[in-house]
Amino acid sequence: MLLAAVDLGSNSFRLEIARVEGDQIVSEGSWKETVRLAAGLDENGYLSIEKQTKALGALSRIAEKLRGFPRQQVRAVGTQTLRAAKNSDEFIKKAEEVLECRIEILRGKEEARLVYEGCSYTLPNSEKKRLIVDIGGASTECVVGVGHEPIAGESFHIGCVNTSVRFFKEGKITESAFLNAQLAAEAELDGNIKPVLKETWEEAYGSSGTASAVSQILHDSNWTDGTITKEALLRLKTEIIAEGEISKLRFAGLKEDRKEVIAGGVAVLLAVFNKLKIKSMKPVGGALRYGILHDLAGRKVNQDPRTSSVENLIKRFSVSKDQADRVSRLAMDFYTQISTSNLEEDRQQLFWASQLHELGKIVSRSDYHKHSDYLIRNCDIPGFSKYEQENIAGLVLAHRGNLKKVSSLIVRRKVMYQVICLRLAVIIAHSRKSIEQVDLRLEEQERRIVLTCPAIWLKNHPLIEFMLMQETEIWAKVGYDFSISAS
Repeated sequence: MLLAAVDLGSNSFRLEIARVEGDQIVSEGSWKETVRLAAGLDENGYLSIEKQTKALGALSRIAEKLRGFPRQQVRAVGTQTLRAAKNSDEFIKKAEEVLECRIEILRGKEEARLVYEGCSYTLPNSEKKRLIVDIGGASTECVVGVGHEPIAGESFHIGCVNTSVRFFKEGKITESAFLNAQLAAEAELDGNIKPVLKETWEEAYGSSGTASAVSQILHDSNWTDGTITKEALLRLKTEIIAEGEISKLRFAGLKEDRKEVIAGGVAVLLAVFNKLKIKSMKPVGGALRYGILHDLAGRKVNQDPRTSSVENLIKRFSVSKDQADRVSRLAMDFYTQISTSNLEEDRQQLFWASQLHELGKIVSRSDYHKHSDYLIRNCDIPGFSKYEQENIAGLVLAHRGNLKKVSSLIVRRKVMYQVICLRLAVIIAHSRKSIEQVDLRLEEQERRIVLTCPAIWLKNHPLIEFMLMQETEIWAKVGYDFSISAS
């Protein structure tokens, strides 16, 4: 099976196509476009039209390489710049049209998890704790883990591009500018480095372009064997400052497309060394795109990390698994009857919403659906993109109460089907007891949604009948025709 990962990074866009062989990912080809997306953010946080045009051009060439590739075997993700840009949605819409593929915006911790996973598969098996540092264009991920499992990880809003743009304006490099760049990076790390510092690691690795470029410079300059050390970094810093201008940088092993951001990258790397007290670091391959490929491969063979994440949330927030399962079975049965969608992701989102709809009861039983919505939107849930979490949260918010609060969501037919299936399931399972076998049919008849129930069953369940009649009124208030029929 062939899979493809598209990484819309803040420095470069990358495509990786790979073949799955057992638990191995074997590269079949790659493509890189240096875009410097992070340099396109203006002082108000908007991505410039000029940078958008360049990015879309890069994506058009990636799209050509993906022509004919099954889109269910492609995963495209955006990182920090697209998380931060105020007009990110506008750009993503255009980018998806070019790529002909949905683009997910990763949360910082999810990016950190995928970076670790991608790197872990390129390293020898070991029971040692490992620190992996990935300095990207606009963010830096620091993750500690064992084997393929991350233990603690954080994402910080510092990278080689945004640091270079901010501190080395017009390509000028001074000692004070470099010091300020390093101190700013250290201040950003101070914000939430404690979870990583609590873990003791035995080996440190650097992934991505900055670590690779620095390692190559150190090796080709005969300063080290490619290992990154504090002493070598300080020597490189001194040499960079001595040149005074980015255009004058001429280091052995320094590629032309890395020259523009190497000063910012070294400043961030020195900050990481200082704050995490790293003695030495080796470069490692893999990084985010390989994490995406392994994650996607797991989804294809029913080892989806999202399943484990949902199960962990249920335990962590003391959700009744019996009730979650009752509601899920009913909701999925209704959805099978009424939906024409073949997309597994639509079914999955409804299933996960059914499983998590009572998450907010740990906060308060009153208006718990609102608390559930908040928690799902804002928790870091491994395996899920921001887009997926927002979709699931929207379904959970809609599962009870009036529908005006989600009127913008249910205009999409598939979402309307998901919402009505979940609401009906919650009503029928309201007693929180085992549900007897009963023939309930949900169908669309001439633009009317009709739930057909056995007359004797309705008679024996007057509260359910009352709640279902209320449901017809709730849907009518937002312009939908939902009715109950007795058979």
